Amino acid sequence: MIIYKPLKGKDIYHIISITIATIILVNFGIIVLNSYIFSNLLKVFLLVFCIYQLYYIITWFYLKYGTDYENVYIFKPFKKIKICLKEIEGYKKHSGNINGIKLSGFILKNFSIGKCAIKNIGITNLFITSNKNVFYLKTKKGNYAISPKEFDDFEKFLNSYNIKPIDFEYKPNNGINLHKDKFFIMPFILNSIIIIIFTLNPFILYLSGKLKKSMPLNFNSNFIAIEYGTGKQFAFNQMMYGIFSMAILFCMYYASYFYAKYDKKYSKRFIYISLGISLILLLIQIKILYTFNFSI
Repeated sequence: MIIYKPLKGKDIYHIISITIATIILVNFGIIVLNSYIFSNLLKVFLLVFCIYQLYYIITWFYLKYGTDYENVYIFKPFKKIKICLKEIEGYKKHSGNINGIKLSGFILKNFSIGKCAIKNIGITNLFITSNKNVFYLKTKKGNYAISPKEFDDFEKFLNSYNIKPIDFEYKPNNGINLHKDKFFIMPFILNSIIIIIFTLNPFILYLSGKLKKSMPLNFNSNFIAIEYGTGKQFAFNQMMYGIFSMAILFCMYYASYFYAKYDKKYSKRFIYISLGISLILLLIQIKILYTFNFSI
């Protein structure tokens, strides 16, 4: 097997700087806000963000390519992608910025690891560490983009297997109907049910006389009540978080439809983000009720 090292730019330092700055700002926000609900949302965001950033930072250092007489390989952390030479229909060379819609991962000037809908190319799996010398490989299973340092040697390898430059054709799908996809509609329905329960539950308890006369309205980050009010005020306070969840669901719903014309699979992640936020808020509400209302 022949190993090709990727041509690397300096965007990794930009990513590391953003990661450190975000960690500092989020922790500062947790301290300043001193709110149990927003502190928990920020902590979940920070955990997911750090895992996400760390994966792509490791990928930048680990990434390399390989070839043998049957396949082209892309080596990244925890996974090896194998592209059969017989399935490669052709390639296209490119130099310069990527003109497309990001679907996942990082899409920067000299660091593009993820998936992108590129103009005149189509949905492409990007494994690029420099935009100076990029190969777009067209296969029956999808497109791939790599940036080997040994650019000329890699092109000679492709030509030796009768793989030639071609023009790519791509048109976005405009007739996607996510309502027929159970992996979209089921979390959407579940999310809606959670929001309804989260919003109406305090009012039902209040109207049925099951809320205490004095209920906590705000908490510090240690879940210590710092402001109390009536049961009616508590119900309206919780309703505002319900409206917040509805607004997020509304935005994520339309974001899903926008991205569905490029990639149906990745478009559904937005609904799961909204579902996660609604579930966290519901669990916090349950904790508040059992700690301050139903406890003896």
